[in-house]
Amino acid sequence: MTAVSALCLMAGTAMAKDYKVAVIRWEPNDIYFNGVALGQQQEAKRIQAENGDTITFNVFGANDAGQQLKALQAQFDSGVDGVLLTSWRGEAMRSIVKQLQEANIPVVTTNAWVPGVKQTFVAFDNETAGRLGGEALIKRLDTLRGKDWPEKGGVFIELRCIITASFDIARHTGYRSALDPIAAKYPGVKIVEQEAGCDGGKARKIVDDVISREGADKILGIASIDGTMGIGGAVPAFKAQDLLFPLDDPKHIPVATIDGTVPEFQSMARGEIDHISVQPATGEGIISMRMLYTLMTGKELPDEANVLLNGEEPVWAPVKVLKPEAIEGSWYQTQAYSVPGDATYDDKRNWANEMTVEQTGNMPNFGK
Repeated sequence: MTAVSALCLMAGTAMAKDYKVAVIRWEPNDIYFNGVALGQQQEAKRIQAENGDTITFNVFGANDAGQQLKALQAQFDSGVDGVLLTSWRGEAMRSIVKQLQEANIPVVTTNAWVPGVKQTFVAFDNETAGRLGGEALIKRLDTLRGKDWPEKGGVFIELRCIITASFDIARHTGYRSALDPIAAKYPGVKIVEQEAGCDGGKARKIVDDVISREGADKILGIASIDGTMGIGGAVPAFKAQDLLFPLDDPKHIPVATIDGTVPEFQSMARGEIDHISVQPATGEGIISMRMLYTLMTGKELPDEANVLLNGEEPVWAPVKVLKPEAIEGSWYQTQAYSVPGDATYDDKRNWANEMTVEQTGNMPNFGK
């Protein structure tokens, strides 16, 4: 090694930095957000391999706004270089996000934004995800019961997570863009909408109550804002009342979910649910870490043409850059896709399958 090359190597090493990143997310056993974390870790490894900079994550997870706020305040007080925030209640985080920005600490929010404050937001196209699910329910009913099914009336059950959260509102808007025109045209068709907090047990009680009130033969379909309420609420409710009919049986009640977790894919393999709008968790993690690193290093955020690197062709591409009115900043939007349709439940590109391979070395067991 020459003296010049040695000096260059030493300079490169000296310039490398460790960035302390506060990660505030939903509870640690949430499958989806574990997928987001995997994507963030993958991007951190890529960054280190490329230029030597390291990322130290300090992670706190809770489905409670007060606990999240307390944890973020503690990390802010101890010193951080950047924040990756998935808030349980975005409105509860307004004040501290403002404080972080005033201290020139960049904040990247994922899944649900903090309304009315400056941030960079990364999430997939939630509204399209809902629309795809709603359209799938209608197509399944057309196939199962004939195109005159709306004339006979019935009830769609929409299971909502958190009605004030941006992701919930957008998915709800998407579902209703497909279902509302049917209900408007056919007075006998109605949509029962209930908030269940992304909780399978609460969702099951809601479905049980609607079945009891309306009658089992009146249930047209389930539009679930997430995966947990669909497979952990609607499916057990149907199973308990002998309403789980084969996919080709006219009495089958179609179920649409949004997330794309392994339990959803396994449920689909068993013939219990009909459509999954996949929310690309690892993609959300990769892009959120990429944007935060860009901000922490004082660089300009990329335009649409430069978000993805050469050779990156994920199923959730393209990444669009939007300017929503609800926040001060850019929304880096990954894309929803359908299972079945754009991919199958056992496709290796699905983030949940990718995460299982990363953790176990094998694809999930789909019961075959």
